[in-house]
Amino acid sequence: MRGKNRNIFRNYLKGTLRFTEFAITNACIAKCSFCEIWKQHPKVFVDKEKALTAIDRLADFGVSHLTITGGEPLLHPQVLAFVERATKRKMNNAVLNAAPQLLMRNEILKRLEDAGCDLLSISFDSGDPVTMAESRQIPHIMDEMAKAMDLVHKTSLKTMASVLIWNDNYNNLEEVCFRAENMGFTCISLNYPTFSKSQVYPLGGEGISLSRDKVIQGLTEAIRLKKSGKHQIINSVISMQNIINYLKDPALARYPCYGGEHVLFVDWFFDVRPCMQLPQVLGNILTMEETALHQPPCNNCNMSWYRDFSMFFHGGLRTIPVWLEAFSGPKIIF
Repeated sequence: MRGKNRNIFRNYLKGTLRFTEFAITNACIAKCSFCEIWKQHPKVFVDKEKALTAIDRLADFGVSHLTITGGEPLLHPQVLAFVERATKRKMNNAVLNAAPQLLMRNEILKRLEDAGCDLLSISFDSGDPVTMAESRQIPHIMDEMAKAMDLVHKTSLKTMASVLIWNDNYNNLEEVCFRAENMGFTCISLNYPTFSKSQVYPLGGEGISLSRDKVIQGLTEAIRLKKSGKHQIINSVISMQNIINYLKDPALARYPCYGGEHVLFVDWFFDVRPCMQLPQVLGNILTMEETALHQPPCNNCNMSWYRDFSMFFHGGLRTIPVWLEAFSGPKIIF
């Protein structure tokens, strides 16, 4: 971990610090009401050797944190090799999970620990088991998650409850936080609801058809919970307030997104995009030059992962610990 954190600061000082989501498959067990990836055909799994090359090239471009996503990344038979390569290249890395039953197979948790996984991010959208099962279309998902978390606690893996703000929880986020913490999650991240007609990552659905006022209500409560110090919410106050300003009037958003320059999305075809929502392709990571990653700031959506990580480049070194608290534990409020 120490070497990985040094890598972050080294790349920051060089001006090349970047963060990337790498979607290694569009296959998924969950059938979420707000995501249509599971409907895609054919199912694509990235080639192992090409993916390892992609991770090396991302590291060469200054990527210091890699989120391995999908679909469901744990369905990819080579996911451990990708975690190992990220660790070898001193990248902090996180693996996403939407189907907890996968965490109880083939000693995957111990193998992820041995591979150097820093964080396991598990979808957690409601404190109610019935609602969670209906939302994800996975029967008994909360029971399976509780069993999986018992196994996680036998390892050194840190866990993050990845909470989407949606119709079920925008007005009771503290209940969701308590339920996640009682289950033993290390920290909590909030995802802001958004719609996308992206060909690779379509998002939408009735569940996230909230009015702007309701999203603002949820974010205002999240800021209160963050400031209270009672909950390990990793989203920064500055970033959440920036999203509130954006929802009120995009012109009020003081901090634009650095998608396409400092934060990137690589899909299962190895195409690099400013974010999962935008159709623009900057190049293919296997062949492109780093110069293609110098894009103007964007203010066209409220995509949480990209807006939140972009804040590090508005506040300099002092904002980087907000993200590092997910790995090291201290509660930092900005």
